[in-house]
Amino acid sequence: MRGNLNHVNQHDEPFVGIPKSPATIADSRVRSILYCGETGAESIVRIAKRLASAGRRFEVHNFARSSDRAALLTEFDALRRHGKVYHHFDLPDDLFAQKSASAMSPTHASTQIYCSGPPAFTDLVERQAREWVYAANIHKIVSGEQTANQTA
Repeated sequence: MRGNLNHVNQHDEPFVGIPKSPATIADSRVRSILYCGETGAESIVRIAKRLASAGRRFEVHNFARSSDRAALLTEFDALRRHGKVYHHFDLPDDLFAQKSASAMSPTHASTQIYCSGPPAFTDLVERQAREWVYAANIHKIVSGEQTANQTA
């Protein structure tokens, strides 16, 4: 066993810090919160379907300026069999920020946060999420981009 240990010099200083990519438990107890801002509906529906197929817990928060502008409502409502789905329509900016923040607070640091929509929307969700979860657990999909970006 000792052969596996690296040699430590007498004056070496250890570095202790938060890992850049903390391990997450890959089971049904890990919570995922998905945020959708108007243009991000399709990608959030796809992610929610994958989570449902894997038996993972999730909740979706679908934000739109009005119910007329909300996309894929039927698809979101069909996900209710597998997770919680909330629609937030016609909210003024201050109430929108309050609703999005209260959805993730308090939460465990291992919670996975997915957000998709316009840049201002995903930036706000990311700022709020950084107060509760590890940065590596925040996944942004900005409108026009094809893949989820992990923030660092």
